[in-house]
Amino acid sequence: MSDKCCGSDCGDDSTKKSGLGRRGFMKVAGAGTAVVTGLGGAGHFGKAEAAFAEGYAVPSDKGLDSGWVKSLRERGERKVYKGWDEVKYIGMPVGGIGSGTVYLGGDGKLWCWDIFNVRHEGCVPNVVKDLGEVVEGEAKQRVRERDGSNYVKPLEQWSPWNIDQGFAVTVDGVRRTLDHEGFEDVSFKGEYPIGNVNYKGLGVAIELEAYSPFAPLNAGKSSYPATVMRYAVKNTGRKTIEVSVEGWMENPGLRGHKGKDDAERTMRGIEQDEYVGVVSEIDTYNLDLRNRGDFGSVALVCLDDAAEVMTERKQAGRFTVSDDVARAKVGELIVGGVRKTATVKAGETIEFVFVVAWHFANAKLPGVKSEDSKRWYASEFENAEGVAKAVAGDLEELTHVTRLWRDTWYGGSLPHWLLDRSLVTMDALQTNTFYRFESGQVWAWEGVGCCPGTCTHVWHYAQSVGRLFPELEQDLRVRTDYGKGFNKFSGKIDFRGGLAGRDATDGQAGVVLRTYREHLVSGDGEFLRGVWDRTKLAVEFLIMQDMRDGEPDGIPVGEQHNTLDAEWFGKVPVLASLYLAALAAGAKMGEAMGDDVFSKRCNTILDRGRKNILSLFKEDFGYFVQHEDPKHMNAIGTGKGCYIDQVMGQWWAGQLGMGRLYDGGKIRSALHKLWEFNFCPDMGALRGGIKQIGIKGRPYAVGDEMGLLMCTWPKGGKRDDWEKFWQFGYFNECMSGFEYEVAGHMVWESKWDETLLDKGLAIVRSLDDRYDGKKRNPYNEIECSDHYARAMSSYGVFLAASGFEYDGVEGKIGFGPRLGAEDFECAFTGAAGWGCFSQQIRNGIQEGRLNVKWGEVSVKEFGLQVAESVDRKRMHVEVIYADGKRADAVKISGKHMTDDGMLWVKLTDEVTVGQDTKLSIVFSS
Repeated sequence: MSDKCCGSDCGDDSTKKSGLGRRGFMKVAGAGTAVVTGLGGAGHFGKAEAAFAEGYAVPSDKGLDSGWVKSLRERGERKVYKGWDEVKYIGMPVGGIGSGTVYLGGDGKLWCWDIFNVRHEGCVPNVVKDLGEVVEGEAKQRVRERDGSNYVKPLEQWSPWNIDQGFAVTVDGVRRTLDHEGFEDVSFKGEYPIGNVNYKGLGVAIELEAYSPFAPLNAGKSSYPATVMRYAVKNTGRKTIEVSVEGWMENPGLRGHKGKDDAERTMRGIEQDEYVGVVSEIDTYNLDLRNRGDFGSVALVCLDDAAEVMTERKQAGRFTVSDDVARAKVGELIVGGVRKTATVKAGETIEFVFVVAWHFANAKLPGVKSEDSKRWYASEFENAEGVAKAVAGDLEELTHVTRLWRDTWYGGSLPHWLLDRSLVTMDALQTNTFYRFESGQVWAWEGVGCCPGTCTHVWHYAQSVGRLFPELEQDLRVRTDYGKGFNKFSGKIDFRGGLAGRDATDGQAGVVLRTYREHLVSGDGEFLRGVWDRTKLAVEFLIMQDMRDGEPDGIPVGEQHNTLDAEWFGKVPVLASLYLAALAAGAKMGEAMGDDVFSKRCNTILDRGRKNILSLFKEDFGYFVQHEDPKHMNAIGTGKGCYIDQVMGQWWAGQLGMGRLYDGGKIRSALHKLWEFNFCPDMGALRGGIKQIGIKGRPYAVGDEMGLLMCTWPKGGKRDDWEKFWQFGYFNECMSGFEYEVAGHMVWESKWDETLLDKGLAIVRSLDDRYDGKKRNPYNEIECSDHYARAMSSYGVFLAASGFEYDGVEGKIGFGPRLGAEDFECAFTGAAGWGCFSQQIRNGIQEGRLNVKWGEVSVKEFGLQVAESVDRKRMHVEVIYADGKRADAVKISGKHMTDDGMLWVKLTDEVTVGQDTKLSIVFSS
């Protein structure tokens, strides 16, 4: 196998003794039969136990609580966690994109300072030696970080990279640390990318607002290795008080260096007109030390020139770079700090603003040349002082855009829990899952420290990056997929950017689909022109897989490597579905490039595939099955199983506005069956019914938690000899990236079958419940290691809920809300701007508006899913200015209805919508 990172030789020998294989547990049993498709009745998990008693079958009645089901569509309230017992697991990443991992704890403490370029799996090492599911004759179940150890045993602010750092408040001489040790009354509210922590006591109310600047469509402004800590202190008493807030930080440089005499740690003060603070650096002439991952600097500044600097050696007063520098040997603790003091009147609120910055640029990663591996921020800043200066100097604008995005995202009408779960998975970019180098090149693991090379068959699930920071995905296409990972003769794409030594069928198709997405959000077509020749060749490589048994018929055959780390043979529904989507994208891109010959070739094969893929649909099963290759019956597969990704290509097609790939009725039937046969309302009962530890699967859902299983065999047909393959262990697991994909697809399809809406929402809500902050870190979704990239498929659920369609090159933007369409609002992003879309439907009148909050959006066509109660013949489009004045109605050159029911209105002239205008389209009876 070429997948060396996740191979059987990965890990120590003890994993093999305990029955664990390459990426996890060696094998897992399939689930049994189920009959009914309903959500369930009165009691939460009410009828699950009896069904599990019969061979750990997935119960037909999901037993979901009616109040819980009702809440799926409700706006609800923001989650607020109160007290240490509820906040102790929280770790929200608050560093910039590709700058390492720094967590904001639920009590406001910064922890998990994983900024020193130490290669490891998991956000923190945390092997669990025994899950307690002891079975006679079996070894104890050992769970590594890549198996989900930080899921089953959540961390409580412990990390080997924690440093002596913190903040404290002093009120009239009484000092308390700003964490749970200093304040019992502490609460946390997260609205990613901003975390808010509240403290009460000492006659004051303190609110911390913590974040790293986050500016969608601007990766540079979102990549500072820095955290802003803004404390607002309100005097809740009746008399004037004196308040000071201080921050401190040790010099952590060369923390792993054992030879102590060839370098010194230094601490110096800095004073500028806007801020005062301390900078920690390393003083050495040893070039080897300067190339270490833990060589670098940190800075802590307070944004007030009246603040005072403190060091371990000089506790009070102010000193400058020129008159005082503290020194210590490497390995000795040296701490510096900065403090601001203010008089606060009764009822008054004073802000104390700090910036924490770091600069440890030497990242060493598999397959990356050392001269190319410095982190991106090294190209912008020489040291941490430069970072702090840049953030402080532009803080007003950086804060404005970060808050504006937060308010735009959470200010819509969709349920709070859904908005949370759709976006927070993107924080993987703010951890050591994701890297960006000095040259701008993007590189990533699948999860922290596990499985290198920005794996195509994992990362193509992720949808948020391509929409919020498209330049990062464009770089991946240009330098990696069509660069060092590309075979210019065959069109084969190495699925690990040159590290795997082979292709993956799903990853290959995914790159083609992502290329089309990057074209749609590019705004001008230049991106596609630059990669078109290689994109064509990549599609041709897929067509060659189709031609292994003769003329291409729309179904790949032969050996097909895929994301479950095995070679499947025969005709595989998910791979055929993705291939058809790639053909559709190829045809669209050929049309955009004026390559009519290639476009026609893709469409011809696609037309054949539309019909031929239906041969994989078993009418009596109601879902698509694999047609196994009789020449490779010794290979693992799914056979007659109900597999989670079986219609994935249509999920992609919905997001790219490509319309229906093949029979919608059969696709929706397959989605219903996935709910019926694979949605398990009590994973603890299922796991408890399995009598062998080695086949339980990795514990990504435990106890009474719900989840969507990867594959079940409700109609039989599971071959026992598959269990000899370590990959068989995947089938009975709940992996969030796959679950989001199915849930999002259900929401897309609910336009044709509304009963799919609650099923899709229930799958996402089950994930939100699994990652509730009272149980584990809600900001760390785990698959093969922590902050797993595939989980960013959650953004696809949001796209589906808004029914968003966009082609920035053609100036097309449209919305077809699936949830609360009568009074709807949501965020959106375009090629050069973002904002919110709102819609109201009342008394036979439907109005949709674009309100751009940042940048600008060019519109030539505006599409809406028009309600049945509205006369589609009467319409007008107008521009509304910020002062409420309306321009003359915009002229319309035509309109047309697409196959998915969207009514598109074409404007005579392009309209540019900016921050001082709104674009409105009105249909009235």
